[in-house]
Amino acid sequence: MPLVHGPPEGVALDEKLDRITEILRAIADEEPETRRRLRRLRDSDVYRNAFAATDPLVSIVIPTYRNVEAVRSVSLPSALAQTHQNIEVLVVGDAAPEETAAAVAACGDERVRFENLPLRGPYPDDTERAWLLAGTPPFNAGVALARGAWIAPLGDDDSMAPRHVETLLGAALERRLELVYSRLTVHLLDGTTKLAGEFPPRLGEFGLQSALYLSGLSFMELNLQDELFGEPNDWSLCRRMLRAGVRMGMVDEATVDYHPSRWGGPKPRVDPRDAQLAQSAATLAAANERADELERRLATIYASRSWRMTGPLRLAARRLRRS
Repeated sequence: MPLVHGPPEGVALDEKLDRITEILRAIADEEPETRRRLRRLRDSDVYRNAFAATDPLVSIVIPTYRNVEAVRSVSLPSALAQTHQNIEVLVVGDAAPEETAAAVAACGDERVRFENLPLRGPYPDDTERAWLLAGTPPFNAGVALARGAWIAPLGDDDSMAPRHVETLLGAALERRLELVYSRLTVHLLDGTTKLAGEFPPRLGEFGLQSALYLSGLSFMELNLQDELFGEPNDWSLCRRMLRAGVRMGMVDEATVDYHPSRWGGPKPRVDPRDAQLAQSAATLAAANERADELERRLATIYASRSWRMTGPLRLAARRLRRS
């Protein structure tokens, strides 16, 4: 009997599927092209002017759906109260109701614009998967419309401290950062609060609504494909920026009040490797389900990727299923 044992069969299969998922993620992220575009940006006048300006225009982008009252009384007033006053505020509706346009117009500030997308999403029917993508199309549309040298995202029910933009912009210019973020005060649904935010950023300790970044980075968007990999859209953007080499930094103070969505985040995922059933039929069945999911993911990129790239991965999935 051997003294050294390899990992149980179900665990080994699970690890192989994780590895293939990472390969798929790298293909979908188009990392080499992103790095090339970042290098070109750094060699452009747009980049140099963003750091040379003494009073740059900052575009605050607020995507929204049905939170009309929150836009009217929370996010929009906090955006307009910024001590850095050279701002524009773009409120973009995700096929928002007509009342949203009226609420925005009522603020009477010429720095504010409202655009409404004709269709919502598209988002998955599953609540958990849809949560990962919330606000993706309207946020991207707002960034595309922005005229500022810097982008400041804001959730429609979140608020900025008055010095939020001034603080982050000062840090970006002084330290020549391409993205800078602060801590967040998180208001939990049970009425308690906690601070979030770490450097370097990691999942659960970074929020796009506490960030400011160069508008020249707008070629890096929020992605609807993120739900295929189980990633929140804002963390996916941060992760892709990190891997591309975007120069990031953090200020060690909370400048944003964040209210998690009242329809909740994703449910905790159960990792089969944490169970003691790695060799059981149940674990193997779960691995087979993951193989099915892998094949579905491959199908989503097949139309835009050559068979030469996806063919070997399809073959690997079939081999893993038979193993």
